Amino acid sequence: MVGWSTESLALIVTGGMLALVVIASLHPRVALTVGSRIVFLAGAVVFVAYAFLAESVVDIDVPAVVLALPLVPLGIAAVMVRDSITDARANSGPSRPGFGTMPAATEASERAGTPTPFGADGAGVERLLAASPYATPTELSELAYAHPELRPAIASNPSSPASLLQWLTEQGEPAVLAAISARGAVLR
Repeated sequence: MVGWSTESLALIVTGGMLALVVIASLHPRVALTVGSRIVFLAGAVVFVAYAFLAESVVDIDVPAVVLALPLVPLGIAAVMVRDSITDARANSGPSRPGFGTMPAATEASERAGTPTPFGADGAGVERLLAASPYATPTELSELAYAHPELRPAIASNPSSPASLLQWLTEQGEPAVLAAISARGAVLR
């Protein structure tokens, strides 16, 4: 064996780039299913194995079209990068005082003018969540921002974090201030 043909090198490069796609998909911000990882990894193995087979067995001719094969994993990587950037932009909504950023679903529902349902369809779900001691601080914060009419119930909720109570106090709504006073919360 004198040297590797250009076609065989293209097969090895393609296999290597498919393997890199699989490795990149292990990052938490890159979404790739387990099935896709298996397919890409199998493709990487097949391309590299075929290149070694083509170089060790003289009778196998590799068509010149394989020179374009490295474009396939490059296209896959470009789509993965685009999706990662799109997801990052969608998850960085406008900031709320004291509680970070608003999730994309809440932002989209605000633009549409509809309230965000929190896990169920039907009337009163938001009111139940506002009073639930099992509500998370994030849920209560989003609810307080999206539904001002529920702020007194949220202020009475023992799960409301101090940062949310501080923000509610700054809004100056009499019913909310009364609810905070009734609960005996001391804000700094």
